[in-house]
Amino acid sequence: MNNFWIILKKELVDIFRDKKTIVFTILLPIIMYPAMFKIMDLTLKNTTESVQKNITVAYRGEKNSSVYKMLKSVKNITIDNSGNAQEKLKKGDISLIIDVPGNFDSKVTAESKTNVRVIYDQDSNKSSMASSTMKDIFDKYSKSIVNGRLQAKGIDSQVLTPFDIKEEALSKDNSSPIAFGILSVLPTLLIIFMISPTIGIAADLVAGEKERGTFEPLLSTAVGRMSIFWGKLTAISSVALITLIVTLISMVGSMLYIFSGGGGIDISIGAFVVIGVVSVFVLVALSSIEISISIFARSMKEANTYLGGFIVPVMILTYVPFMMDSKNIGILFFNIPVVNAVAVMKEALAGVFDPMHISIVLVWHVVYVVATVLLAKIMFSKEEVVFRS
Repeated sequence: MNNFWIILKKELVDIFRDKKTIVFTILLPIIMYPAMFKIMDLTLKNTTESVQKNITVAYRGEKNSSVYKMLKSVKNITIDNSGNAQEKLKKGDISLIIDVPGNFDSKVTAESKTNVRVIYDQDSNKSSMASSTMKDIFDKYSKSIVNGRLQAKGIDSQVLTPFDIKEEALSKDNSSPIAFGILSVLPTLLIIFMISPTIGIAADLVAGEKERGTFEPLLSTAVGRMSIFWGKLTAISSVALITLIVTLISMVGSMLYIFSGGGGIDISIGAFVVIGVVSVFVLVALSSIEISISIFARSMKEANTYLGGFIVPVMILTYVPFMMDSKNIGILFFNIPVVNAVAVMKEALAGVFDPMHISIVLVWHVVYVVATVLLAKIMFSKEEVVFRS
């Protein structure tokens, strides 16, 4: 046991002696997430305020149309009649094109059905927001026409509205849409950013020592091979754990402060427990695989190549549940490596704690950890693997 602590201390000192490790595992998350979330929040607010302040539209149709007069009367709408509407919409010079048929007023007067086209650029957030705002404006205008028709016939307009629909969300918080979106992708980001800094460290722990010629002398010491193995595995897992804790605190803290002033996002203690437990299993399993790859590699270059190939499918798997409804994830996804970890974290963040889902994921992760640690131990004990040429 003493030998294990000696190896662990040696590896941690070597890892954190490199300032880049401290930057990427601790300082980068602390700086990056608050800055990133603040920029996203400001961007959304600026776009929203810009739409509320002014919507520039190109008008196609008769200038004496009632629609044209209605648009002119709206304070935050500017009509651009200088031409090249399609091109201007693509460039973002205008937000919408309003296409009104020439017979619009006569159709309305005759109580016939007609239409107004609102053309927007789906690649532009501002244009999409402007389209929603314009739809509301036209809905109100349409209702005013209907009310006028009913009054002309002596009918109370209330007959068309037998009841009102009042939407009330189950959650009473006022969290930002961006914060909600980031919260849904939080498990994916956690796993990616937790494991990313360990790639270079894993390559250096064994393959790097082979390359520097320090691995054989280490094996020839009185320290047992398994103590060396456990020391290295614990060292890389510790770095992943530190990154996990710092990332989680930085991301959640940033969202609480920037998006809701500290009160709009409610993450339960249970969610933190589920995320923490599952993340520890994930980081141990992935760290074991990384150590195995580093043992197998002949050099740092080869190790980085293999590890780079390993991280890509892991990242893809973390994104599989991204668009899933947190409360309706199929049972199949709780049986797929990495996917199941993200799925159960998403459920926990949504306030869903299904005992069967949690049990399935934990059982699988115990299997993953045992299997990957055994694989790494076997590879570490085989001379033909360790000293492969």
